[in-house]
Amino acid sequence: MFDISLEVEAKGELLNEDLTIASCLRRYTKPEKLGSNDYSCDKCGKASHASKRLSIRRLPPVLSFQFKRFEHPTTDKTSARKIESRVRIAARLNMAEFTTVALKTQEKGGKAGTPSTYPGPDAMYEYDLFSVICHEGQIDNGHYTCFTRYNDEWYRFDDEKVTHSSLGACLKSQAYMCFYVKRHLDYKPYVLPSYVKSAREAEAVKKEEEEKEREKEAAARLREVEDALLATV
Repeated sequence: MFDISLEVEAKGELLNEDLTIASCLRRYTKPEKLGSNDYSCDKCGKASHASKRLSIRRLPPVLSFQFKRFEHPTTDKTSARKIESRVRIAARLNMAEFTTVALKTQEKGGKAGTPSTYPGPDAMYEYDLFSVICHEGQIDNGHYTCFTRYNDEWYRFDDEKVTHSSLGACLKSQAYMCFYVKRHLDYKPYVLPSYVKSAREAEAVKKEEEEKEREKEAAARLREVEDALLATV
């Protein structure tokens, strides 16, 4: 699972654009300029201007998005507040344009949103919504609830109370965290590490020897009983 924290507010002002996971991810992967005091050249060791950019090199089976709703401007607890901006979540999510390959193509003059620039079929970038965690109330007296999909049915969890729900209700909720599962999971054959294999083989040999020893002891006790019975005849 890969965890990504997404901004829902920029420089103290609400974003003017319609907030979606995709728009938050575009901000997350947007190039960021670094000042001369923020970066030191690895070769010469001198402070210099540079830029950095985040991207996803390998897509995981499960993606976890956490929206930064709790702001702590100062060390004073009274200044903490909850950001109420609603982020529209989608039942399906295509992560292709946020991969390292797509963003490098964009930097070279191509379009990151062009499917032809992605290696492999488009289906390998598709994710389905699996669960959403919501925070209700304020920052100092809130309550967590959860929507989860099970066997293509949606349920709402509120402490010990579980009720049947719907995808529509889940999408309308004010999400604090949401989880997506890759639609097509390609599992590689599991190769047992050599040290584990050796340990298991040694354990099997030990158990076999112990079993033979128990059989010998049982046979010896049986002979003792037989000899005792013959001695009384």
